[in-house]
Amino acid sequence: MQNYYRVLGVAPAATALEIEQGYLRQRTRLKRLAAADPAMKSRLAEVETGFDILGNPRRRLAYDVLLADEPAPPAPRPRPADEQLRRYAPVARRLNVALLACCLLLALDWALPAREFARETVRSRFPIAVSSSLSDPQLAYRVRTEHTTFRLPSAIGYRVREYERIVVWQTPLLGVVRRVSVPASPEGPAPFQPYGGTIYGTFALLPLLVAVVAAVGAWPGRAAETVVNTAVVSGLLAVLTLIILLWF
Repeated sequence: MQNYYRVLGVAPAATALEIEQGYLRQRTRLKRLAAADPAMKSRLAEVETGFDILGNPRRRLAYDVLLADEPAPPAPRPRPADEQLRRYAPVARRLNVALLACCLLLALDWALPAREFARETVRSRFPIAVSSSLSDPQLAYRVRTEHTTFRLPSAIGYRVREYERIVVWQTPLLGVVRRVSVPASPEGPAPFQPYGGTIYGTFALLPLLVAVVAAVGAWPGRAAETVVNTAVVSGLLAVLTLIILLWF
């Protein structure tokens, strides 16, 4: 059944005056368009019919009864892509929650006081490669003490020598070495940062980005597309953060 309220551009609860104003407005517009486009004449006829029905109180009442009995139009079928997004959304939401929890764990590990090993003895120190590029090879030194293992860039690797006493500060939860001090070094006892500790310094923005993106996807009420997209982005950022944590 034709919805003449929509044809006249008025609400179903419109008053008689509002119906007349809608009729005059639509008729004026369509008459102007019908002068250039004959197809508009059929729409103009619908406007006239709609006003004949809705402008008459008795006919409008009967029309409202018939319109109320009209079955609701079927809901549009979702696209296959939307169905796939809804299927993957619960898994993506769990991934966002898990990544957010990991970032909160990193934040807690950073916030808690670091454990200090004041008299660590360097058990071993040997070079390792941290770059696979033949044109620009990068070396580092893997250092082992009684309680810790860390890597030093080659530029400062000479400051730590085997069987030397050093001071190491390590995070309490994940065991990431954040600072190292060599009291007997000619450069002085000022602490310096090894590889791995950079996740709490130079590259601290990465876990922060992971947390923000994952929080957006984990927030209740988000659309399936948003949940899946944020899971993909936060997952890629998390992989990059893990590479930095393990490689550097």
